[in-house]
Amino acid sequence: MADEEIQRAIEFIVQQQAKYAARLEKDAPRLAMLEESFKMLVELARGADERLDRNAARLDQNTARLDQNAARLDKDAARLERDESALARLEESFTILVELARATDERLDTLGETTATLSHTINELLQRTITDQSRLARLEESFTLLVELAHKHE
Repeated sequence: MADEEIQRAIEFIVQQQAKYAARLEKDAPRLAMLEESFKMLVELARGADERLDRNAARLDQNTARLDQNAARLDKDAARLERDESALARLEESFTILVELARATDERLDTLGETTATLSHTINELLQRTITDQSRLARLEESFTLLVELAHKHE
């Protein structure tokens, strides 16, 4: 390869390196924003997870209350047969508890959907980060080759 060709190749590589550096500099704010967004999503996911845990605990409490009410109904069955008004009040209470359990279940479903959406968003951000890291690695390799070429021609 002639000196002129080598010089043109070096100039081309330097130009490409400058373009890559400019692009990387231009993408830096976006990467920072993505990183902040990722951190926010992680916090949101943690919050959602904590809310799911609290709702699960509430559901367990409601289930325990339902179990207690069922046991009480068994013990009081003979007495309740004689007292229809007391039975009606207990049926209303049970209906309210069922409605509360349904509402809790719906809230858990909504939280599950939110968690799935957050998980999907986090996966997308991770893929973008991996892509950006790959591009940065290629840029570093190009720069290393350029430096090696420059040293060979000194």
